[in-house]
Amino acid sequence: MNLNQYRTSLSGRGRFVGAILLAALPFANSLNQAQEKNQAQEKPFSLRVPVELVLVPVSVEDGDGKLIPGLQKEDFQLLEEGVPQTIAYFSSDPVPLSAVILIDRSTDAVTQSLLKETLLPLIESFSPFDEVAVFQFEHTSDKVQDFTSNKDELLKAFDKITLKASAPGFGGGPFGGVGGEFSSDTTVNGIPLETGKGKVPPPKTLNTHIHDAVFTAAQAIRGRDRKRRGSIILISNGQNAPGNRNSYDQTMEALQQREITVFAIAQGASLFYRRLNTLTRYANPTGGAVFYPTKSSGFAETYQKITQMARNKYVLGFMPKGPVEKVSFRKLEVQLTNKSVKVGRIRSRNGYYATPQ
Repeated sequence: MNLNQYRTSLSGRGRFVGAILLAALPFANSLNQAQEKNQAQEKPFSLRVPVELVLVPVSVEDGDGKLIPGLQKEDFQLLEEGVPQTIAYFSSDPVPLSAVILIDRSTDAVTQSLLKETLLPLIESFSPFDEVAVFQFEHTSDKVQDFTSNKDELLKAFDKITLKASAPGFGGGPFGGVGGEFSSDTTVNGIPLETGKGKVPPPKTLNTHIHDAVFTAAQAIRGRDRKRRGSIILISNGQNAPGNRNSYDQTMEALQQREITVFAIAQGASLFYRRLNTLTRYANPTGGAVFYPTKSSGFAETYQKITQMARNKYVLGFMPKGPVEKVSFRKLEVQLTNKSVKVGRIRSRNGYYATPQ
């Protein structure tokens, strides 16, 4: 089935998706017109900056979470380890993406149904200039589709994904277990939970390695052209089992070295434990965001917002002062000096790894 046939098959049961796409048509039409003109008349996009520069992509949002356009270099202040830096490079041009869609196979049946219903807006949220790969993971990570700009190939890739379709559960809190189907010894704070029909059975054993999955996705992006902006879209319940081959710190280092932003779509237990789940630990330090959609329309809106945030960032560049004697992590902070702009949130990576030349 190609993309056009898939659109036709959705016409009867996917009118809500059409409504979301119609709402995004002004943006999509202008983008498509610009892309067609660029393909016909212009050379491919090229980002040229001195290799010594440290680049810091930044998103600035208002109080409603909408991106604030039109800011200039003078509106920003960039600090390394608390010390203001001279911004030697500034850009607000859209950049093509190298994106990995990373799907947790252990997500519950409700999430899997919503994913299937919203495949079209997910695929069409990417531009013809973007390249996208698809991975699935649980205990191990598997590449379902290598990087491609062909949307028909992406649609076919989702047919290859083998989801487990477990029942939704509430894991990661005081309840024993981690969500899914129940067996016979569920406890609350160590005490067996009784109901009118007897003891509540416990959830299935957690076997999901998020650190390893994100590390694998980062390594895949690391081999792509650095003129593209690396992004990971992680769809998961946020529950990470012990026994990962790669630690959180190792995975964060891989993300920071390639300047990869993580965006997460949280489902299952992470809807209830928003500040403590693994998804937040990856999204916030890389300048990304976690979204919590619960309906089909929410999923479609989220896809559009993620790709817009990933593609449309301010990029600040500075040249570190002094020699680097050993590999070290240096903290970064971005502030807005223009007090007339009402800012809700500034998203940027929290640091970078300085390496000897």
